[in-house]
Amino acid sequence: MCPCFGSRRKDGSEDPVLGRDGNSLNSSELRSMSDRVPPSPLRVPASPSRFSLSSSPSRNEPLNLSLEQVIKLTHNFAPDLMIGEGYFGKVYRAQLRDGHIVAIKRAKMVGQRGLVLSFNQRLEIAIDVAHGLTYLHLYAEKPIIHRDVKSSNILLNEGFRAKIQTDVRGTAGYVDPEYLRTNHLTVKSDVFSYGVLLLEILSGRRPIEVRRAARERITVRWAFEKYNRGDVKEILDPMLTESVNEDILNKIFDVAFQCVAPTRADRPTMKEVAERLWKIRRDYAKTQRRAEMAL
Repeated sequence: MCPCFGSRRKDGSEDPVLGRDGNSLNSSELRSMSDRVPPSPLRVPASPSRFSLSSSPSRNEPLNLSLEQVIKLTHNFAPDLMIGEGYFGKVYRAQLRDGHIVAIKRAKMVGQRGLVLSFNQRLEIAIDVAHGLTYLHLYAEKPIIHRDVKSSNILLNEGFRAKIQTDVRGTAGYVDPEYLRTNHLTVKSDVFSYGVLLLEILSGRRPIEVRRAARERITVRWAFEKYNRGDVKEILDPMLTESVNEDILNKIFDVAFQCVAPTRADRPTMKEVAERLWKIRRDYAKTQRRAEMAL
């Protein structure tokens, strides 16, 4: 792999419909918000990195560097500039011409197409992303719409904890169809994109699969047909070798398809999604324990 909900506030303020520009996410607003998430009975005890979002506190524009520039900035990945190393690669310190300090990560060549995440890891990633979006929508200093929830904007650390980053632009296949019709962005637009992402996490398919047969190109439609026929196991990524209880699959796909409802009023909030996924994870853990005891 590179894989929505309750009341907003109790102070009487109404749930605002955020404008396209003024309250949209930008990188300068993403600094260390995650450590201030209020406690929840369904949430794991706070972790310093659980809700952290990738950002640059002093730059507002995306930073795009060529390989030649990266080599020059890191002095050809000089050992004395290395500031960290993990399973996925090494991180180097670099200083731009304008004086800003940045971190550059050099991925390892692992000699295979990629790691196959377990169902539990995929569920954890989905929960992490749901928590991050819940924070942006409900608990940030002002409500923030991400606008570009997609798999390539979800970063995994060495412990497979998910972080959200963005360059603030919509992407085909993830964009809320109601936004395309009305040009009006709300937090429910993020919910739609999250539903598409959740299907991608579970199925291993991109939102649009141009090389597949016409009936299978749009992953949401393809998966929904199978869901309606009761063939939920056929939606699951074929790379997954483990067996997952069908009741668990029905519950999690039900969440995904509610998120991608055509109209915003029919979609849950991200808080509701996060809470439902927590319950699904609890139920999944119980089924796993029962299966282990039966061996």
